[in-house]
Amino acid sequence: MRILPPALGALLCGAPAFLCGAPALAQTFSGFGPTPTMLLPGAPPGPVPAPATAPPPAAAGPVLRRLPAVARPLRLWGEGGSVTWPLFVTAAEARAGGRFQVGTLSAISVLPEASSLRIGLNGAEIGRTAIDGARGLTLDTVTIPPGALRPGFNALSIAVEQRHRVDCTVAATYELWTQIDTETTGLVSAGGGVAELGDLAALRPGPDGAVPIRLIQTGERLSERRVEGLLAAAQALALAGRFANPAVAFVPAQAPVPAQAPVLTQAPVPAPEAGDGVALAVAPAAELARSLDIAALGPVTGPRLALIPGTPERRPVVVVTGASEADVTAALAQLADLAAAKLKGTPEGLAALSAAGGRRIEGGESLTLADLGLTDAAVTGRTHRLTLDLALPHDLLAADYDKLALDLDATYPARLAPGAQIGLAINGEAAGSVPLGRAGGETLRRRTVFLPLRLLRPGLNRIDLVAELPRDRDQACAAPAGERLLLRASTRLTVPRLARIARQPDLAATAAAGFPYRPEARGRAPTLAVPAPDRDTMAAAATLATRLGLAAGRPIPFAFAAGRAGILGPTLVVAAARSLDAPLVTAAGLDPQALRDAWALRDSPARRRSSAPGDEISAPDAGAAARRRLLRLGAPPGCRGPAASDPGAPNAGVAQAALALAQAVTGPAPDDVLTLVTAPTPAGLSEAVGCLVQPQVWSRLRGGHALMAPDGAVTASPPENARYVATAPASFGNLRRVAAGWLSLNGGVYALLALACAGLLAASTHRLVRNLGRRTS
Repeated sequence: MRILPPALGALLCGAPAFLCGAPALAQTFSGFGPTPTMLLPGAPPGPVPAPATAPPPAAAGPVLRRLPAVARPLRLWGEGGSVTWPLFVTAAEARAGGRFQVGTLSAISVLPEASSLRIGLNGAEIGRTAIDGARGLTLDTVTIPPGALRPGFNALSIAVEQRHRVDCTVAATYELWTQIDTETTGLVSAGGGVAELGDLAALRPGPDGAVPIRLIQTGERLSERRVEGLLAAAQALALAGRFANPAVAFVPAQAPVPAQAPVLTQAPVPAPEAGDGVALAVAPAAELARSLDIAALGPVTGPRLALIPGTPERRPVVVVTGASEADVTAALAQLADLAAAKLKGTPEGLAALSAAGGRRIEGGESLTLADLGLTDAAVTGRTHRLTLDLALPHDLLAADYDKLALDLDATYPARLAPGAQIGLAINGEAAGSVPLGRAGGETLRRRTVFLPLRLLRPGLNRIDLVAELPRDRDQACAAPAGERLLLRASTRLTVPRLARIARQPDLAATAAAGFPYRPEARGRAPTLAVPAPDRDTMAAAATLATRLGLAAGRPIPFAFAAGRAGILGPTLVVAAARSLDAPLVTAAGLDPQALRDAWALRDSPARRRSSAPGDEISAPDAGAAARRRLLRLGAPPGCRGPAASDPGAPNAGVAQAALALAQAVTGPAPDDVLTLVTAPTPAGLSEAVGCLVQPQVWSRLRGGHALMAPDGAVTASPPENARYVATAPASFGNLRRVAAGWLSLNGGVYALLALACAGLLAASTHRLVRNLGRRTS
């Protein structure tokens, strides 16, 4: 078993004081130096009797459990909008009931007398409150009716209806918005927390909606094999708990105090870091006992998977252990099997969970809005937005070999003003429109709109229908009230059969399904390389590995490599820019010198002093004022506001980026793909990866190179040279679609082939005609 090399000047211990010893006892991530270990709270300093079962969680008062991260934006624009969460509730929480609180910040232009926020649970409205942007950051509470919560997944929705204070035009509706504050929004209940492994989905997310997973370092030194076990366990845990946004980090443990030590010299019994989320320990029982009090588990004679409930002082701990390494591997398999357990909850809650990452589409489907869980919409406002989320395969070839077909069923009345229309967009790009121009109104029956396939991409795709419905007297705010559009749920979206072939490099395919790193029947184990394994970089690497496991749908067996690693084979490299070798950066398709020059002064003291106050806001900043500023910026939770820009600087795009991602093909095998994730500093890398794995940001990755701004905006560039990898069984239909798609992406080749075919046709026709008929003098 090989021990990790020394970290480059960074310490694992550096967060809460109770996790770390004195400065003289600080240790690097590699395990050199004294090893602080950790005990669960409540244990006496000496040996304790082992109870037959794990102790129940300590009784506590009502606690806020924030909502999990979702892919839908939490800023609700225009005159109407909604967002739905799949909320898991334990049996104890369902019995205890509670209340739901929501924190919001709205535009000052919202008229409170005509604007409202509605809270729904499993399809039934449980509360309503007025929206008033003049109040600033507000907190409203709704009592949950008895019996409304059910054990398992429930559907919790927030919807807004907004009107402008002084302007009744269509353009003014785009000034209306309400931002949901993830830090103060959630379920307040006295259910007692998670006490069973089947309730992992009820673990408390952090302020940004991410679920913290703290990997406990056991033993004196952390080996590469132990890191691999922890990474596999973190992925299995995230899959079992349905965590859309995991935030993984390593934490040290503190050694148990010997029983014979004098009482005056004994330190307080430490605990896993208190807070949200869960701690995770993976090691044989003998090794684990030196770091954690596992007496509650009783004698460990075989594979053991257990949950030690949390207390007000510490988070719950999932223990994966056994008498030997083989038993630990078997216990890891038990943890992975939890993801296949039957889901429980209300029909609405299970539907919300299924739709959280978009409706799965394989090609050839025909779906109505009713199939997607929507109902007829009677629109009385000047604008109306409807969003469809579709999850497409990772090997989708998006090109103009066919079209999407949207058959609209709708009715609009007379006296709509010129310019009334239904606009359609795919992933933010205009895709088509339907004018609503008849003066006497019209009923649209299967009015077909064709949408280009080239605007789609692997993974999550968003189709927006935006209806703009002006009336002649809107300018004077004197238009009569009433319905302006009826959009029926019988509206149908038809998806043609899709060309299935993977392109490399393509970050969208990696984000959609972990391709090509996900385990295949005969594939090689991918390598996770961390050249400088300090605490922040390891947190970023573990978070990325866990998020890729979620995308793949099963744990990816990463082989961990500390220090320099080869670039052949499936490789994921995570490091700060200063820790990267030039050949590695070049192999990923980036210019190492340009990267260093762009980030050289990024975090220098001079740069920080020259920045204007408030140009950049850090997510961890405390206080309502900082939170309000972040909410007004509208960045996804966990991301910062935009950095100060300097358009005149060379490499301005890279210089202002918080994170750079690059992917390149390094060999002939289908999985010879190198992906590089880097940032200016280790701390910046950890923070930027936390923003990247937010569901709203993760789906934006595409192309061969991508730059992520501090606010989560992604700028991508297509690869100069791409190769195609067969992923579907050979068939004539798929081959035809792939050929047509390839020709549409390579217009020059298509034109040359067309000219060649025309020339051959002309030559053959000339040869045929000259030998027919009679010759004349």
